Amino acid sequence: MADKVRLTQLATDIQKAVDAYDPKDMSSHRKIQTALETMQSMICPPEIVMIEQRFRYTNYRFTLSKARVMRMITAIGWASETGNQTYTANAYTICQTQSGAEGGFIISAGQRNEMLFPLAAKMRQYLQQEKPCNMSATTTPSAYDFAMGETVWETLKKDVQWKKGFDDSMTYRNNVVSVPWHVKYPFEQRIVQATSSSPRQAGKNMVIVDIGGNQGVDLDRFASSFPDLECDLVLQDLPETLSQLREKGAPLDARIRMMEYDFFTAQPLHGADIYYLKSVLHDWNDSSSLKILSNTAKAMTSTSRLLINEMVLSDTNESLLRAEMDMLMLLLCNGMERTKSQWEELLGKVEPPLKIVGVWNVERDEQSVIEVCLVE
Repeated sequence: MADKVRLTQLATDIQKAVDAYDPKDMSSHRKIQTALETMQSMICPPEIVMIEQRFRYTNYRFTLSKARVMRMITAIGWASETGNQTYTANAYTICQTQSGAEGGFIISAGQRNEMLFPLAAKMRQYLQQEKPCNMSATTTPSAYDFAMGETVWETLKKDVQWKKGFDDSMTYRNNVVSVPWHVKYPFEQRIVQATSSSPRQAGKNMVIVDIGGNQGVDLDRFASSFPDLECDLVLQDLPETLSQLREKGAPLDARIRMMEYDFFTAQPLHGADIYYLKSVLHDWNDSSSLKILSNTAKAMTSTSRLLINEMVLSDTNESLLRAEMDMLMLLLCNGMERTKSQWEELLGKVEPPLKIVGVWNVERDEQSVIEVCLVE
């Protein structure tokens, strides 16, 4: 438990977060939540924490009724109660009907019930049998692989509902939650510098390749921000992902073309101005990440840039949200969120080696844009 000096400081942090609160800024909500969670963890006696955790996941089967279900739904704010057993939709209700939120529901419910519960049940056996101490090694299965007998990617590939939920959830996050990469990263300034130092050949457009770009949201948002820019935008992903996008008939900017590509194979597009990886490398351990990065680096020229849009963790005092994401990646796929020094070490091992040029971030997004180039 904390002393009064620490509690006073935490109270000050909470007040600052409240004063800076902006309902339109998701990061300000997270700051308040993090401050409150920190306060709660500091003041709660250990024995109470253990009791709460024990009962948190305990449940009994009762006969369900509309009123009982709606009591919980209104209590968490997902609908409004207007009278005895009468309800009305609110902004949160409407939000849950959007495809992205529904997709997130499918994935999160699947993770808790069909993924994480079996995983947790076999965790002791996993630790005793595999003794996972080197998570960068390709021979060490993830906890998910051990519990389910297949990788999470194999599960997604064969389960159409989960795959659709995953893609819809990523699309919603990229459209609503994430700050566009070209807003975090000073695109215009950097491209002007690159053009002045190495003039573009006549008739050659700028080429931006989104590797593993899923539904093409990031490229499409970029295209909308630069409607007059002459450029070739290439969306690369697996056939099943792109076929789903084609079936949707989702309208993408005319400058975007789809290309089927597996990032564990050689990159077919050489000399692009920008190669872009968002939320890809955190899914993989260092060994697999090196393969992805090496395939990209071999296609780069001295003027090419690789932009990695991922978390850059702090060495100390990291938030609960980002720490939880790191643990989720570890359990599901032996992936990881990385600190800047871990990024530098990983990139230095790529063949040919890469180095960080700069890191750009904004407060309202948990992810940063890491600009990377070839080591000269």
